[in-house]
Amino acid sequence: MNRSQRIHIVADQNIPALPELLGNVGHLTCYSERTPPPELLHTADALLVRSITQVDAALLQQAPQLKFVATATIGKEHLDTQALAARNIYWTNAPGCNADSVGEYVLAAVLRVLRQQQRLHEVLDLDVAIVGAGHTGSAAGQRLAALGMNVHYYDPPLAAQGDSRAHAHWQRVLTSDIISLHVPLIRDGSNPTHHLIDIEALQSLHPGQLLINACRGAVVDNQAVIDRCEQGECPTLVFDVFEGEPSVNAAILPHLAIATPHIAGHSLEGKVGGAYQVTAALCRYFDIAFSMQLSDVLPQLDWRTLGAVSIQRLPDLADLVLSLYSIDEDDRIMRTDGLTASGFDHLRKNYRKDNPRRQLNNQPIACHNAAQVIRFRQLGFNAYQVC
Repeated sequence: MNRSQRIHIVADQNIPALPELLGNVGHLTCYSERTPPPELLHTADALLVRSITQVDAALLQQAPQLKFVATATIGKEHLDTQALAARNIYWTNAPGCNADSVGEYVLAAVLRVLRQQQRLHEVLDLDVAIVGAGHTGSAAGQRLAALGMNVHYYDPPLAAQGDSRAHAHWQRVLTSDIISLHVPLIRDGSNPTHHLIDIEALQSLHPGQLLINACRGAVVDNQAVIDRCEQGECPTLVFDVFEGEPSVNAAILPHLAIATPHIAGHSLEGKVGGAYQVTAALCRYFDIAFSMQLSDVLPQLDWRTLGAVSIQRLPDLADLVLSLYSIDEDDRIMRTDGLTASGFDHLRKNYRKDNPRRQLNNQPIACHNAAQVIRFRQLGFNAYQVC
């Protein structure tokens, strides 16, 4: 028996493509609830989780031989890194795995709101504050800049490190036309993000502004949102995440232009990308050969090539993006089935199971000059130049 066959890998069953990726890497057992059962933890050498599983000291006590923990997500707040370090357990996450998916969610949300408000013609005049200049913030900002918007990045830690893209001017954020949140949930320290958007911040916003939260629910004080909106003249709101998930305060839903069940990063490319990253990390840790490519486990698509000229106009581009990713459908299922904790969890677990959401890089765009290629690639499309 070789070394890999001796490894017992316990994994969340909703991390896609693991059977294909881990086919020759140890013994894989999957769990279906938020927390793996004790009998699996007892013999686990490696644990692969999503953000819904809290890996803390209590869980680790049930896993005496655990050596490796990985989360197939960008966020890692659900990992107690001190408890892991105390046990000398190696841990990792999947930075950037679903950044493009989140970026496309923000792009679709902005286009959907502006189209509904008949404001697409204003894009060149709109000021966008991206709060958090990491992987997802950068992906969102890149796409909105490609629309012609003036994008700036609020990120005090990066600004303090000398990053020329970032600034630390909070008032500039609050006066922006669009505010998109892309920060981890940090409760203490010099730059906490818990309730970053509180009642004071909300009071300064007006109906002409758009606030998007696609990072962590508690970055925005949800009760303050309800209180502010009940006063009238509140900003347009798009929330993919909610305080207290999977339990959602249903009173917030009527005030949201778009509400979705924490699926901004749930394109098939984003989810499989996370699985691929943690599999590669696991193989490196256990010194197991791993030669698969991400493309080996992604179903191929045969989308018809489009000409750049046919989608040069912003209304046509908006129609294309929203046809490839129907954010309205995600809003509908949230309002119909996501108001209970079990319903919210079910929507996330079974998100577009029969018809996975695919990213814009599967859509070929034939361009006639370099400027078109650059613009459509920045938007996320598979753009190339033809003679």
